[in-house]
Amino acid sequence: MTLLATSTNGTDRGRAVLATVAAAEHRRRRRERAVRWFGTAGLGVAILLFWQFGIGYLVNPRYVSDPASIAARLGELVAEGEIFTHVGVTLGEAGLGFLIGAGFGLVSAFALAQTRRGYEVFEPFLVGFYSIPKIALAPLFIVWFGLGQTPKVIMAALLVYFIVFVNTATGIREVSPGLLRVCRVFGARRRDLLVKIVLPSAAPAIVASVRITFTRAIEGALLSEFVASTEGLGFLVARASRAFDIATVFAGIVIIAAVVMTANALLRLVESRLLPGQITRRVHG
Repeated sequence: MTLLATSTNGTDRGRAVLATVAAAEHRRRRRERAVRWFGTAGLGVAILLFWQFGIGYLVNPRYVSDPASIAARLGELVAEGEIFTHVGVTLGEAGLGFLIGAGFGLVSAFALAQTRRGYEVFEPFLVGFYSIPKIALAPLFIVWFGLGQTPKVIMAALLVYFIVFVNTATGIREVSPGLLRVCRVFGARRRDLLVKIVLPSAAPAIVASVRITFTRAIEGALLSEFVASTEGLGFLVARASRAFDIATVFAGIVIIAAVVMTANALLRLVESRLLPGQITRRVHG
């Protein structure tokens, strides 16, 4: 009886110690998050205050609008409703280019990465084409396809395709050949290997590249809009720049940053749901 009571007391003390340690760790993490948040907020406020009241002493105010003017211009753009049209156009171009580029990237990666020879034949052309500055292709696409949506979608799809292809192919090629041979010895078919071994092994690379490339798709659409367009966020910023409307230029940049950050946060959330507990791997591109 005494032995049982001693064991029970020891278990209770152990649980109490674990609970205390867990509570202390939780408090420590909360303090760290608070410090990071207040540090980031404080730095942001300091930058805005310097920008508002001190930047005029370093740069001609004609060339750098102040935060108050930018905020006022943002309010005007929202009130006019024009900004929603431009955001919708850019996101539509980026979304369509993303779907096309990611789709072709996944299919071609799975097709070529299965055979070492096929990948080695294709790789030099991939590297050569990817090394071309995309800004050099934008005017050519506009000459070929006009000022409509097509050149923006193609540019977005190109930026997405290369990153998805390279990372998916790398993820597939990193699957252990020994594991595949063992599975074949035990009678696994090609389809079983693909669905149960290759795809799960490459999933972190695929999901990470898909997350990162949506923002690249937005970049591709904006790049083409900067060159020549009649609508979209890139067009808004380029038109304001030509008119020397600096407040609108900065307002457009703020909106672009907000759109990209929101899209990236949503995709991170999706990634955490699809691959809980996975460490996001380094994405090439």
